[in-house]
Amino acid sequence: MQNVIINKAAFFSILLGLVGFAIGCDSSESSLHEEEIVVESYLVVDEPLPPVWLSTSIPVNATFSTAGTALKDASVRIHLLSAQGSIERTYDYEESPEEPGAYYSVQNDAVLGGRTYRLEVDGGPNFERVTAETTTPEGFELIAPSAEEITYQDPSQYSMLVTQSAVKGGQNVFVFTMESLDPTIENLVPIYFRFIFDKDIEEIDTVEWTMEDLQEVLVYSSPPISEGNYEVFDNGTLRVKLPWFAVAFFGPLKVTMTVLDRNLFDFQRYQQVQQGGSTLSPGEIPNVRDHIENGRGLFGSSARVSHTVTILRESSN
Repeated sequence: MQNVIINKAAFFSILLGLVGFAIGCDSSESSLHEEEIVVESYLVVDEPLPPVWLSTSIPVNATFSTAGTALKDASVRIHLLSAQGSIERTYDYEESPEEPGAYYSVQNDAVLGGRTYRLEVDGGPNFERVTAETTTPEGFELIAPSAEEITYQDPSQYSMLVTQSAVKGGQNVFVFTMESLDPTIENLVPIYFRFIFDKDIEEIDTVEWTMEDLQEVLVYSSPPISEGNYEVFDNGTLRVKLPWFAVAFFGPLKVTMTVLDRNLFDFQRYQQVQQGGSTLSPGEIPNVRDHIENGRGLFGSSARVSHTVTILRESSN
């Protein structure tokens, strides 16, 4: 899965929080920490089988290092299960010689929609076998975008008409990602220009900048949003409108609509709480299941559609 949905650094930061929460209040005592396997892998419907990243947990007061925590010499496989729960097909994984802790599928099969996949990891004699399951959402389709180009803040709003995707265990939950394909200071919309540089757009010639200044607004990802927030038609299709506050640049904008399985939804909810996007009181972290047996981490799945729309400048007339 692309990092527009889950940032890798954020993933490990949150995983440290999960491990610390499980240990108890006195997490400063390293003697309380029991080393566990940490899993990270995301299946995307109609895309090739993804890598599986494996590491070992560390105490919350330790310094994280990818190379230092990478799990080596593990046996990794993913099973495609039948409707009855038996193994229909097994995909073997091999360890990457270049990326510490990364394991890649020997086969290049595409992920199927509406199917259950089981991950199994044998990390050696110091660990119990780690297992996890995800049921992928049904694939869905973009029927039609409302426009190929649209003026910024047009009251009609840009929207996507899509088919619904069946998800095991409940209602569809979406994440929307907006990615600028031509991010320059000249293309910043006025409100974001002021947010970043604390100046009006008319003062652009006085600003010295680098791409690092724009890093925080290159991609916008929404919190998980249920389909109840959108227009649902009798034929089962959905119309989803793009909020203008999520648009930081004029020019081409790639809009991706992603439907999450239950595992990703739970992880995103926890991520939102950790980053302050919640009404919970400070320190009130819910005990969210991470759906990994004998380990920690995330083994989830999603389906997604994308379209690129051009955001035009408002007319000066």
